[in-house]
Amino acid sequence: MADKNSDIWAEINSDLKEKTESGYKMALLDSDKLLRNVLKEKGYPGKDLKKQLFWAGINLSGRADLKDAIKKKDEVLNTQDYRLSTFEIEDFLAAYKKAIEWVLSAQKLGFKRKIGLYFENCFFLKNTSLTKLIAAILVVFFGIKLLSSTDTGKSIVTKVVDVDNLLFDWLKVLILIGLSVAVVVFISFLYLDKKKKIKIKE
Repeated sequence: MADKNSDIWAEINSDLKEKTESGYKMALLDSDKLLRNVLKEKGYPGKDLKKQLFWAGINLSGRADLKDAIKKKDEVLNTQDYRLSTFEIEDFLAAYKKAIEWVLSAQKLGFKRKIGLYFENCFFLKNTSLTKLIAAILVVFFGIKLLSSTDTGKSIVTKVVDVDNLLFDWLKVLILIGLSVAVVVFISFLYLDKKKKIKIKE
């Protein structure tokens, strides 16, 4: 660990030894500062801590302890009279320490590592419908590309396209029939409604 980071650790320990509310607050703020420093040294980009953690492979949605610690740090910064208990500070500092040790043990962020982390965070850690849809589209496109590179594949693609055209033609016919029926029903309804009004007047 760099001398600068060692100095921050020393400050955190010194703040804790005070056993005062102001000391606890400073220890929490210094822990946040230290985490940001090690993330920056490792080359993780991002304008805010959440984005830096994303590139470090730390997903806050699965790390409630760290998420709570960061939230508490923001509350301490924005609330002048906020009070921290001994139990709270121990839990929050433990969460920060765990994250700091994780980042320190990780390799520096190179281009390959950056691409790997992007896919890891977007496609594996996040199980969303959007990512599934994107993955399905990519599989289809790569499948078509692979099939079109061989004679057998081209034959399969041609047959699939023929079936697709046939289905589409039938779909057009069904839509036209449906629209025709709808128009007839609508005109019949208007005619009967008009006839009913004439009878009422008579």
